[in-house]
Amino acid sequence: MPRKAERQDALNNNNPTATPADFIDQNKPQSSGILQRMRRSRNFGGVMDGLIILVSGLVAILLCELLLRLVPSLQLPVGEGEYVYCGVPRGRHQSHALYGYTEIPGNSYFERFSPLDPWNRVQINRDGFRDNATGTGSPVLVLGDSMVRGSLVKESETFSSLLNAWHPQLLLKNYGTGGYGQPNEIRVYEDKGHSIPHNLVVVGLSLSTDLEDNAERAVLTPSSVDITVEPAGSGTKKPSLALQAHLYLWQNSKLYNWFYSTLLRPYVGDRASRRDIGHAIELTRRLFVRLADDARANGAELLVVILPGWAELVGRDDGLQPDKQREMIKALAAATPGVYVVDPTKKLSANDPMKTYGIGDKHLSPLGHFLVAEAIDQWLVNDWSGGKGLTVGEHQFVKTAPVEPDCLKFSQVGQ
Repeated sequence: MPRKAERQDALNNNNPTATPADFIDQNKPQSSGILQRMRRSRNFGGVMDGLIILVSGLVAILLCELLLRLVPSLQLPVGEGEYVYCGVPRGRHQSHALYGYTEIPGNSYFERFSPLDPWNRVQINRDGFRDNATGTGSPVLVLGDSMVRGSLVKESETFSSLLNAWHPQLLLKNYGTGGYGQPNEIRVYEDKGHSIPHNLVVVGLSLSTDLEDNAERAVLTPSSVDITVEPAGSGTKKPSLALQAHLYLWQNSKLYNWFYSTLLRPYVGDRASRRDIGHAIELTRRLFVRLADDARANGAELLVVILPGWAELVGRDDGLQPDKQREMIKALAAATPGVYVVDPTKKLSANDPMKTYGIGDKHLSPLGHFLVAEAIDQWLVNDWSGGKGLTVGEHQFVKTAPVEPDCLKFSQVGQ
C-alpha cells in the first residue's frame, strides 16, 4: 500500500499505531497556479494601499499649505524679510563689540516682511539705528526690539515718531533694533545714556520674544545677573544638515512654520524660557532691575511699555505665559520708585488683530503703533512728573499711501 494511503487508512480507522509524522502535511493545501496568482494579487494590493496612503498624505499636506497661504489669519509669524538695497551694503547688520550687532550705519533700503504687507523705506543713521528724528525737545531714550523699531511701518508711523509730532517739547530717540532683548538694550543704554542728558527712558517689553532672547544672552548669578552678549558672528560654524533643512522649510512652508511653532518648538527651543518659565521670568526681572538702576544713576525714570504678541490677542498659546510676565513687571514697578508701566493691551484687543498687526507678518501695524502711542501719551500727560507743560490733544489715525521700492525715488519717499 502506498505511504499516503497508509496514513489515510490510519486516520479513518483510528489506527493506534499511527505516529505524528503520519499526519504532517495531511491537510496542507497544495500550491496551484490560481493560488500563486492570488498571493501576487494580495501583495500588489498591499503596495497599492501604501501608495494610496502616501498620495493621500501628500495631498493633505498640499491642501493645508494652500489653505494657510490663502488665509493669512491662520498663519504663524516667521519674521523673514524681503529687501531692496539702494546702496553698496547688501546686508542689514554688522557686529558690535558691546551691543552684539547694529544695522549698518548710513544704509538705505526698502523692506517688507511678507508679500501681503507694505513696503517701507529705511534710512539708518550714523550710529546704526533706524532713527532720524530731529528737534530741540528734551531727549527721551527709547529702547526695544523690532516692535519698537517699527519693522512693519514707516519711520514716521512708529509710536516714538508720533509722540515727537504730538509733543515737540520732547525728542524721543529710538534705539529699537530687530532681535534685541533686554541685554542688548542695557548695553546700548549704558553706552549712550551717560552722554545724552535725559530724564526718561522708555523700554518695550515684547511678551512674545524677550524671554527667549534674554535667556540666550544673560545668566543669573546668586544675587544679580550677568550679560553675556558677544559680537554677532563670533564662534560661528557651518550649520548642520538638519539646521539647513529646518531653515529651508521655515522660509518656504507655512505648514512647517505652524508645525514647528506649535508642536516642536517647546521641545527644541530654549529650555530656560520654555521649560522653566519661572527661571526665565526671574532673569528678565533682574535685567529690568539693572536697567532701572542705570536710569536712576543718570537721574532718569523708567517707563516699561508692554507690547503683547499677535498670538495672545487671537487666543493662541505661545508657551511664554504673558500674564505671568505682566504680573512680574507690574510688581517690580509697584515696589521700585521711578519705574512705571503702560500696558496698551486693552486698546489693541479692542480692535481687529488683523488691523493692529500685519496681515502676513505679525509686527505692529501703523494702527497698532498709533494705539500704543495713545496709551503712552495718556501716561505722559496725566501721570508723569516730568510731563508738566504737555497738553492732551485729539489724535486721529490717518492711513498713509503705500510705498513702492524704487531706489531712484528713495529720497522722495517720505519717512
